[in-house]
Amino acid sequence: PLNYHTHTHLSIDGRADMAEMCAAALRQGLPEVAFTDHFDLHPRDDGCGFYRADDYFAALQANRTQFAPHGLTIRAGVEVGEMHRYRKVVQPVLDNYPYDLVIGSLHWVGDEGVHEPEFYTRRAPAEAMRLYFRELADLAQAGGFDILGHLDLPARYCVPFYGPFDITAWESLVRPVWEACIANGIAPEINTSGLRSAAGRPLPSVEALRWYREMGGERLVIGSDAHRPDHLSAGLAAAVQVAHAAGFTHLCRFERRQIVDWVPLPQEKAISQAQMS
Repeated sequence: PLNYHTHTHLSIDGRADMAEMCAAALRQGLPEVAFTDHFDLHPRDDGCGFYRADDYFAALQANRTQFAPHGLTIRAGVEVGEMHRYRKVVQPVLDNYPYDLVIGSLHWVGDEGVHEPEFYTRRAPAEAMRLYFRELADLAQAGGFDILGHLDLPARYCVPFYGPFDITAWESLVRPVWEACIANGIAPEINTSGLRSAAGRPLPSVEALRWYREMGGERLVIGSDAHRPDHLSAGLAAAVQVAHAAGFTHLCRFERRQIVDWVPLPQEKAISQAQMS
């Protein structure tokens, strides 16, 4: 499938340059990939001030020239953290560059990082999830982006403190996020990074995606959240399985921040065989 969430060394936590990621995408049989390097502005974030749009688009053009003749479509993307908090800084950048898609993600709740143990050790599960999902609903309600990144990100980090993460316990907090996504034309992603964490599954789970589907949601993308070449196609077969199980038949293809096509989901058997080969 299309992979719409990946990172290069132009993210502070990227481990390979764009050319290395493109070469890996071709080896792994990916037809289309979006590089969505981090644009983070929270003052406590290690990546605050690291993102440079000029450098990103220069690398993008060079790699399109090199790899497009070999059959790889490269989309211009960015992952913006806490866009509802930093709109005045982010919006001019989005307006001035030809992005194909923008991911909105929540990594910080106030001055606490969702990736930090203290976010969980300082409070009971109910309070932590209430704080996270209400902030996420605020992000989705403010809109201005195309894709919602890793809906249940705490599932990647909370297991050592709370035990297995069950999204069904937080349905009343998740549904307002889906309502805002549907109202603002925001596509959720199935993010396979959860398979490489204590969550042990894609983010979000099939149950959460079924709620979105039942509420009338139709838009969907898949991303591996890869920060290194060997993670580019990691878990994509599982993401396809989750999408089918939740009732989806198509993925969205973006160009210049518009859906330009609805791509049929690969059959699970076909993608598994492709990855094996």
